[in-house]
Amino acid sequence: MTPPKKDDQKALQPRGRRRVQVDYPALFTGDERSGHGTVTNLTIAGCEVESHVQFPIGAGLSLCVQTPEARPPIIIALALVRWKNGDRFGLEFVRFEGRTKEQLGDMLNQREGPAED
Repeated sequence: MTPPKKDDQKALQPRGRRRVQVDYPALFTGDERSGHGTVTNLTIAGCEVESHVQFPIGAGLSLCVQTPEARPPIIIALALVRWKNGDRFGLEFVRFEGRTKEQLGDMLNQREGPAED
């Protein structure tokens, strides 16, 4: 039996980032269109969005996530579309402004439940 290749080993390792299941309304704006949707999971590095508005992979957009409990919205200055599947797409957070990254980290740390791979 041959040992797995380095690429295979990397694929089997957990992400190492806390992924939190959420149901938050979001507004987003890209170069050619804007729309709204629902953030369904969230990490410090990105999120998954469900929406009828679609963007091509690699598109850059800004994102405003409405958080619960009268917290200020989380505003991501630049997020890139990394994957899409039907009415869902994944965003990688590239640029935060102000204290947004700290705010997001604090919110994720306060959420209950185990981390997921």
